[in-house]
Amino acid sequence: MKISNGVKEKNQQIDRVCGMDLTDIQDVVKSSHKGELFYFCGKECEDKFKKNPDKFQREPFIKIKNLHKSFKIGKIETKVLKGLNIHIWKGDFVVIIGSSGSGKSTLLNIMGLLDRPSSGQIFLNGKDISLLEDERRVELRSSTFGFVFQQYNLIPWFTAYENVILPLIFAGKEINKDKLENKFNEIGLKHRMEHHPFELSGGEQQRVALLRSLSNNPEIILGDEPTGNLDSVTGDKILEMLIDLNKSYKKTLVIVTHDADIAEKADQIIALKDGKLVKDHHSHKKIYTE
Repeated sequence: MKISNGVKEKNQQIDRVCGMDLTDIQDVVKSSHKGELFYFCGKECEDKFKKNPDKFQREPFIKIKNLHKSFKIGKIETKVLKGLNIHIWKGDFVVIIGSSGSGKSTLLNIMGLLDRPSSGQIFLNGKDISLLEDERRVELRSSTFGFVFQQYNLIPWFTAYENVILPLIFAGKEINKDKLENKFNEIGLKHRMEHHPFELSGGEQQRVALLRSLSNNPEIILGDEPTGNLDSVTGDKILEMLIDLNKSYKKTLVIVTHDADIAEKADQIIALKDGKLVKDHHSHKKIYTE
């Protein structure tokens, strides 16, 4: 949040770094830059701002504004997300963490245009994408986002290769088999291209799912517990592959996880509890014991 001439703006107060609403927070951190006063939810966001203030003067790559999501069954309404304000910056590795039922997967699905918010806005590169028509949502989702789920979601009657080319077929793009063979070779599965999912181990299926998510060369990779069904060694390998895509290829990486150790590797932690943001970004280790 930026304050000009020491006077608070009358509109909603937002932390410029993480996007948290500061309106009702009393112990905000204040810091000045080039004669202007900025407010932050805590020291972590202040430190990030000081390291690269120019970055945080720009528009966030993904901006979520006052996001609400409710599900209604009969007369019973369940409020899952309760007024979230979030900033995600291009090329960052972001972890969404929280206990079961905190709204992590719901947030990820809305962010990736798999679901719609009940109210609020989602901006991508400064453009509001929350109210797009279904056809345009499908186009943007297939061209911009790659998804990796805990359940591999491979089609069982298709081979590994056929599963990977599905996004290309749906997008009407050219299929370069030689290039895809090289990709399979890079993940150590060239000899398994013609195998069906039931013939592959869990780790192999997840590598195929990861390759499928990248077939359209998306700008943003969204992972919902992508290592949750894997043993620790295989899970670490998948995580290394995801982080390498972020670091080496500058993909914006957003992962939902229960694992506090994964959170420690991230550039930004979004901690949720009961559908709301937790102010202290370092509080993720305590969420499960509260």
